[in-house]
Amino acid sequence: MKIIDRYILNEIKLPVIFGVSLFTFIFLIDIIVAMMENIIVKGISIIDVLRILSFYLPPILSQTIPMGMFLGIMLTFSKFTRTSEATAMSAVGMSLKDIVKPIFFSACVVTLFIFFLQESIIPRSVAKLQYLTAKIAYENPVFQLKEKTFIDEVDEYNLYIDRLEGKEKKAKGILIFQKAKDENFPTVVVGEEAYWKDSAMVLKNSKFYNFNEKGKEVLRGKFDEKRIPLTAYFSEIEVKVNDVEAKGITTLIKEMKDKNSDEKREYSIEINKKLAVPLSTMMLSLLGVFLSIGHHRSGKGANFALSLIVIFSYITCLNIGIVMASKGVIPVVLGVWSPNIILFLITLIIYKKKAEVI
Repeated sequence: MKIIDRYILNEIKLPVIFGVSLFTFIFLIDIIVAMMENIIVKGISIIDVLRILSFYLPPILSQTIPMGMFLGIMLTFSKFTRTSEATAMSAVGMSLKDIVKPIFFSACVVTLFIFFLQESIIPRSVAKLQYLTAKIAYENPVFQLKEKTFIDEVDEYNLYIDRLEGKEKKAKGILIFQKAKDENFPTVVVGEEAYWKDSAMVLKNSKFYNFNEKGKEVLRGKFDEKRIPLTAYFSEIEVKVNDVEAKGITTLIKEMKDKNSDEKREYSIEINKKLAVPLSTMMLSLLGVFLSIGHHRSGKGANFALSLIVIFSYITCLNIGIVMASKGVIPVVLGVWSPNIILFLITLIIYKKKAEVI
């Protein structure tokens, strides 16, 4: 690799990292606000919050990396223009093709990395996220113990909570139905207080009632405290990712065969999207060079604003195309790939104009 190529690649590193970080933060704002509420109000540990955010990152990065590449390259080559480095490159005999060669190479590498994220990392991250959020929901009373709510998702029990009291959100007025496969009527437990701790439900000052097959009471009793462990339940959980956006292309193709026409359309849209968005990285990267390099002296603000306009225009066109394709107004391929086609044409036109000057 030439020294100038290494120099260009080295110069784009920090701006690209800045761009990816900026757009990732924008995408994460709503999630971060919700996580702050969980920390302050609901008592979720910071470690669990950080784990949740780490599982959200791969799906978001698959969308923000192309945007960050474009913004970072725009900032870098606008700097080259302001400092006359672009003019120096042209003066030593570098053509526009020579200048963009390392950019195109890095864009290809990044595109392959996004495909790797989609096929390998994102499905695992989504599965772990679903498992972790479900586990927190069972371990933390705030998520499951809700007033005037009948809860039927707790292993072998159905619960009804009358009210929650205190900062610890202890449940008062508990009604529990313990399910049994070989009995017509469940065991009924009426308790004064309950709370969840360390993957276990703890009941205090409660009474229980057993019934025969005809519904007649045959046994009653009471206990001061009863602990029901739920660890075994979590060890048997199998998380299945049903969201098509969280599945890899190969998985979508396999599952698509057994779907009806409407479901196939949804799968087809997602498959095309998972191909189109990563491939847009190459066009956005080249377009970033062509829009910012030259002999003009535009400031950072203008280039930054231009990059945001291009990025959000691409996102808007992509979303409109997906909506129209999902409703059957236009073919799936046209709806998903139109923004990429437009990007390609704009990039080609600007390249021809710039090549005449540089």
